[in-house]
Amino acid sequence: MTTPWLRQVGIAFVVLALCILGWGELTFRTEVDREGQFLESVAAEVAAHVDAGEHESINGPQDEASPAFLSIRGMLREAQERRGIESPIYTLRPTVDGGTEFVVMTNETAFIGDAYVLRPAMRPVLDNGDRARTGLYGDDHGRWVSAYAPIKTADGAVVALVEVDRPADALVAGQTSRRLVGLLGSLLGALLLGALQWMFQARRGPLAALKRLIVGRLAVRIGLAGSAAVVVAVGIAGWLDHHAARAELVSSLSKQLMTAVSVGAPLVDPDLHDEVARTGDPRSPAFIELQGRLRRLQESAHLESPVYTLRKDRGATRFVVMTNETPYIGDLQELRPGVAETFATGQPGSEGPYTNATDTWISAWAPICDARGAVIAVVQADHPVGTLLLELTNRSLRRLLFALAGIGLAFAAAAVLARNIAQPIRAIAEAAVRIGQGDLDVRVSEDRIDEVGELARAVNQMAHGLREREKLRDMFGKYMASQVVSELMDRGEISLEGEAREVTVLLSDIRGYTALTEELGATEVVALLNEYFTILVDCVIAEEGVVDKFMGDAMLCWFGAPVPAADHRERAVRAGVRIMERLGVWNAERVARGLEPVGTGIGTACGKVVVGNIGSPQFVEYTAIGDTVNLASRLCSKAQAGELIVTNYTRTVCEGAGVMNGRFVEIGPVTLKGVADAVTIHKIVIPTVIDGPAA
Repeated sequence: MTTPWLRQVGIAFVVLALCILGWGELTFRTEVDREGQFLESVAAEVAAHVDAGEHESINGPQDEASPAFLSIRGMLREAQERRGIESPIYTLRPTVDGGTEFVVMTNETAFIGDAYVLRPAMRPVLDNGDRARTGLYGDDHGRWVSAYAPIKTADGAVVALVEVDRPADALVAGQTSRRLVGLLGSLLGALLLGALQWMFQARRGPLAALKRLIVGRLAVRIGLAGSAAVVVAVGIAGWLDHHAARAELVSSLSKQLMTAVSVGAPLVDPDLHDEVARTGDPRSPAFIELQGRLRRLQESAHLESPVYTLRKDRGATRFVVMTNETPYIGDLQELRPGVAETFATGQPGSEGPYTNATDTWISAWAPICDARGAVIAVVQADHPVGTLLLELTNRSLRRLLFALAGIGLAFAAAAVLARNIAQPIRAIAEAAVRIGQGDLDVRVSEDRIDEVGELARAVNQMAHGLREREKLRDMFGKYMASQVVSELMDRGEISLEGEAREVTVLLSDIRGYTALTEELGATEVVALLNEYFTILVDCVIAEEGVVDKFMGDAMLCWFGAPVPAADHRERAVRAGVRIMERLGVWNAERVARGLEPVGTGIGTACGKVVVGNIGSPQFVEYTAIGDTVNLASRLCSKAQAGELIVTNYTRTVCEGAGVMNGRFVEIGPVTLKGVADAVTIHKIVIPTVIDGPAA
């Protein structure tokens, strides 16, 4: 994920958020304006039915029971109920101190003369007789939308106004939900657009790019894992918190309603209730008495919705007494299972949240019993919880936004951590590739103390081991055939104790070396020996032999170890013949340059020797020791310049294998120093000296 990509995602998020939030704001303003228009029409309707003269006759709390107050309040309550206005409707008139005071209100407890603020929207109503409405505003009691209409006298003078309010909590909660969902949608949309752009710009196609991003990027996988962990943790915590808060809300409101109906049930006189149920007359003293009691209960319990009683009528219930201004005695309502159980058991109950055509509710009820204890009806109180549940949802959405921010931080932190891991791993991988390509001088940083540091140290140790191995291969390669070196490498370290092998030892020596080098300086001697031994080593390696050591002008080598070779005798003889033939060519070139030729004698012997790393752990030499080496040395001393000396056994084996047939010349039995019995020897004569010194 590059910085330009993140910038593009950020721009897309801002653009989408502005569009969605702008649309949401326009929708919200439209809803508020529509609500204001509705309230304004209600206020105008109510104001048109208020008699200004009657209204002006109400001067203080002493007029609470006056016919004018009761008449106007009844009309206000009827309009409130008919239009579904939940909040009280009241009238206000201006005061001499620049404020207003309450005159008539739909509340059960009157508060005539209480002061009220003169809002700016009221001014044109009182001054010009216009209708007016507010936008969304808040006070100590909540958030509201209000509307005003003038109360006029017959000559058109404005003496007061009607105010109609509507709680705006539901509108605000809906707007909050739209904003939160808009932000979430903008974020997800921006990420989706960015992902699609990145995928379709990829060279290998979108699916391959997505697969490479997720599978091929350690940082992305760790980031996704960290984000998934945050999502799961926050999701579980949010779900548990949401359900706990919802359960707490439901429990609190249920207890409040249960307390109200438990207190209200004893206030309902069963005889008066039966009379109302029998007559169905809302003007009867029994109905008015019971309605007043329920209204006082409603007000003292701060219940927004009506309180009512229900009697059972076979499989349904019917309303009897209600706090509504417009009674609906006898109207049917379904018999909910909890209410049916109360009629059967006499135990109070509650239900909710449940949803009907108007809102989401929590309800509670308590039984009304007659003198014999039989349940004749129930008192029920309801509380709308749609807005409250929406607020809970908004809180969860806000937490989800914070969770997304946390996810972003977790992804960023995981990406940093992953990059901190991936970069050294990438360096280690590149080092491994370079090692595979033969670059053994690679070294990666070992400054970490975690597993990545251990991996880096292991890679460095591997490179060091391979360098040492290559040095060993290079060192042995100067004296051994490549396949012999490979065998040594494959076998690993050879035991210091060595091992017994049957080999053929070859020892060469320059004849007349002292006389040859008497007149040469040290530099000329070294140059001579370097040219000379280069020829010998090449010939030995060509037959897969091992050069053991150089001893002045002599060279010791063998065939058949460390890699076993069944034809080691033939290889030794062929190598000796190669040496003589190459030396012949070399001597011819030396003579042509006016230099002395070099004569060489070679002796070979076959038998058991001990080969291996001989020495101490600090210094070892891969060499061969045994009587066979001594025998080869004795035979070499018998060889004249241009002669290759072999034992009778070696000649027999070689001729049996078809090697050098007819070229062996028997010398006969000879006595050798350190050898008890005479040894029959043979020679192959290959002229390598042109007028060279005698042996």
